[in-house]
Amino acid sequence: MIQNILSNIDLIPILQIMWIDLILSGDNAIVIALACRGLPEHQKKIGMIFGVATAIILRIFFASIITLILDMPYIRTIGGILLLWIAIKLILPEKESVQPKHGEAKTLWKVILTIAIADAAMSLDNVLAVAAAAHGSVILIIFGILFSIPLLFIGSAFLLRVFSKLPILIWFGGALLGWIAGHLLFTDIGTQGLFPFVSKDNILQASIACAMIVIACSYFISKFRQKGSD
Repeated sequence: MIQNILSNIDLIPILQIMWIDLILSGDNAIVIALACRGLPEHQKKIGMIFGVATAIILRIFFASIITLILDMPYIRTIGGILLLWIAIKLILPEKESVQPKHGEAKTLWKVILTIAIADAAMSLDNVLAVAAAAHGSVILIIFGILFSIPLLFIGSAFLLRVFSKLPILIWFGGALLGWIAGHLLFTDIGTQGLFPFVSKDNILQASIACAMIVIACSYFISKFRQKGSD
């Protein structure tokens, strides 16, 4: 019986989904790690759990309505713009303010909201890719979502430690989110209809440009903050 079940399973889409999850779950893990780095030590794990849970819930939600939103114009553009703003926000260091005790809960919820918005922008891409590889199979889509859970936990925990030891990598993480934002913007059918230069042929240039925009904006805002505090 087990041999019959195994013989009916097509391994190619399963391997494709596993590869998609390995690549795309890293983006969400970067967001979770960047957002949680400024939390007090005892709240980092809570932030990670909520961040991963949010990503999974959003993926389940998108998977349930994938056929409705697949070709909707401007969805990717909205996600790309949100992701640009979040990438810049995540690179910038937290403002030093009155934050102990009374501010901790507020900061935690702020981090969770930031993760949720970024996950909403990026989880759509993950679900679209998994749905395409699954060829409409609900079982394979569910497998793709379940497989991404440990990847998000392990990835975000690992990156959180890396960012605390090598802060320079935070800038690379933000640039990567900018790169993804460029891809979202230039694959939107609605935006492509409005602007002739927005096309799939220019995705590489758009991704590089958006990554550079994130770095430049973060740099100038941080410099402006430093001058303001002097």
